[in-house]
Amino acid sequence: MTAHALCFPTARDIQASFVQIVSDSFLNLFYPEECFACSSPVARRQDCGLCDDCWRKVLALRIEGALCPSCGVPLPGFAEGVGNLCLECIRRPPPYSGARSFGYYSSEMRRVIHELKFKGRRPLVKLLAPLLADVFFESWRRDDFDCLVAVPLHRARRRERGFNQAELLCRALARIIGLPELRILRRAAATKSQVGLSDAQRLENVRNAFKCTSIGHVAGKRILLVDDVMTTGATVASASRALIDAGAEKVSVLTAARAVHL
Repeated sequence: MTAHALCFPTARDIQASFVQIVSDSFLNLFYPEECFACSSPVARRQDCGLCDDCWRKVLALRIEGALCPSCGVPLPGFAEGVGNLCLECIRRPPPYSGARSFGYYSSEMRRVIHELKFKGRRPLVKLLAPLLADVFFESWRRDDFDCLVAVPLHRARRRERGFNQAELLCRALARIIGLPELRILRRAAATKSQVGLSDAQRLENVRNAFKCTSIGHVAGKRILLVDDVMTTGATVASASRALIDAGAEKVSVLTAARAVHL
């Protein structure tokens, strides 16, 4: 796969100032910065911890070709633009109107998400948010939505982690595309981690896990739900259902990465 040209600049594309270059060079003499994926040298501020080669590998993981118009899963062997639903969406249509993701949740993309989510590398949001914006305008128009909403963490997990990566991505994306970010969803139950659960267990684990905190701000709204990763879709489906039950006109989903079983 070859890297697709981006329409929105990331932190890596913005020229560092002379002061930043000198400062980075000085600090790297004593505290060299390395790529967290391959240990190659990187610029301390501009590269956000990822070298050029690894970043190109992230971009090369972009999901392209025919997609299920409902859940956004790739459909190998189908003609692009035909609009064929995947078998899962035929059997069990999701509550959201459509879902899109930038790249496959594998290799370097998985590492980037993990470094943000579990090791607190918040500058990676400056790389991921423009990828989300790129996919947003490839799939929708700004006028298609009234607001953005992040998939929330339970307060105990947020306290433990110190932040919600979905909120960081949602806030950065809202600034890029010019739509308001609303915090109108909360995680009502401290669910188990989805890692290692079967598809059926994932669905049951997040059933009724979300509650809308402001029905007045939801009624009649067209909402874009933002998260870092979509695996089976159980989490975003549960969050979408809570928004729709509160009166949202429609909910669509946008994530940085998508787990796909090929």
